[in-house]
Amino acid sequence: MKKALIDQDCINKFVKAIQFELGHEYLYRFLSNAMLAAGYFGAAAYFLAESKEEGEHYQKHINFLNDLGALPELPVLNPKVGPVTTLEYAIKMAYTNELGLLNYYKDMYNTEMMKPEITEHLLFYIKTQRDAVGFYGDILATFESELKNQNINMVIDQKLKDLA
Repeated sequence: MKKALIDQDCINKFVKAIQFELGHEYLYRFLSNAMLAAGYFGAAAYFLAESKEEGEHYQKHINFLNDLGALPELPVLNPKVGPVTTLEYAIKMAYTNELGLLNYYKDMYNTEMMKPEITEHLLFYIKTQRDAVGFYGDILATFESELKNQNINMVIDQKLKDLA
């Protein structure tokens, strides 16, 4: 068995980050299914692609921790997701979750600042989360500015389809 090159407190922070990434993978699969049922096929495809990306983020953490001699057990998820019937609500859920994870990674970065290998690894996640928060924030701003546009859901669905 490898000797861990990081302390248990840091490992515990990564376990929580892994749980977040797996939770987001589940959330995006759920949102994909909800959007499929609501007839937003572009959003369904986009959220399914996002789900796969979250799985890659999980694996990146696992590989990093393995390199440092610390391989935590897979956390048990207990997702609680309510009904999602509108595209705007799905985007709000995605935004809220990405913002929460951005804040978690920033806090983790600040507390682990003296460990260059940890901070280097976390910079990828901070940038990824910042980009996601900005993206979903832009879509929410579009919803807000286009309140009178009856076709806004279809416009956003097409945009998401193009990005999937």
